[in-house]
Amino acid sequence: MCIPSRRILLFGFAVLLLALFAAPAARADACEGQVLERPFEPWHDSAPYTLLPDGDLSAGGAGWQLDGADVVDDNEPWYVHGGSTPGAVRLRGGDSATTPPVCVSLLHPTMRFFARDTGGALGVLTVEVVLEDGVALPVGAVLGLLHGGWAPSPVLPVVANLIDDEVAFRFTATGLGSSWVVDDVYVDPYGKG
Repeated sequence: MCIPSRRILLFGFAVLLLALFAAPAARADACEGQVLERPFEPWHDSAPYTLLPDGDLSAGGAGWQLDGADVVDDNEPWYVHGGSTPGAVRLRGGDSATTPPVCVSLLHPTMRFFARDTGGALGVLTVEVVLEDGVALPVGAVLGLLHGGWAPSPVLPVVANLIDDEVAFRFTATGLGSSWVVDDVYVDPYGKG
């Protein structure tokens, strides 16, 4: 009786492994057509990234959901995505901004953006990934240590790419005196390019 149970467990494990390896390949095809850039190369990150829809806010925040936040004529100073139309989203304490959805797969493990802390040193910019059904999962936080100047964010895990094919990212200004400006939101399609 122990041998058949072991075979069933091994068979189940083999099926699970097959599903895990087959699903990313099928889901990766669903994200075809994403344009790759290397916007963080000056900061020693040569990974290829793809900009979220209106991730540079040059279209005025088209598709973004703003809850107290607003689009301003500001830009990270390097214009990493090119163009000459400044645009960024400004968040003050309690404000949030949610990006338009973007296709992700297991091959999209991380995300990055540019941020400028314009508030107090105790301000925090929290980042969540939002699934298609509205469920939000924490991704990370940027502490108010960037005060005054633009800087690339840390590399943050997408996490929801294990659950959903299309996600959005929500930025929320929290903490005492929190105020932030965010620009150029990217996901990393790992292994492409």
